Amino acid sequence: MRIALIAGTLALAAVLIFIIQNTSGVSINFLGAHLHVSLAVAMLLGAVAGALIMAAAGTARITQLRQNIRRERRNSRDR
Repeated sequence: MRIALIAGTLALAAVLIFIIQNTSGVSINFLGAHLHVSLAVAMLLGAVAGALIMAAAGTARITQLRQNIRRERRNSRDR
């Protein structure tokens, strides 16, 4: 438990240092939306979006594999 707390604190410190060092502004145009945010915020939003996409893909794959296992178990019982 303490190791996870220490690791989380270190990760948070690294993210804060990253944000503090990358404060220059950038313009983002995406699907008609126009934003002007700091570089760090833009990169963090991109990372979070990528993580969510990967989590969704992983969840879909795990669900598919579970369905295949259930189908195989049912077929083996019926034989």
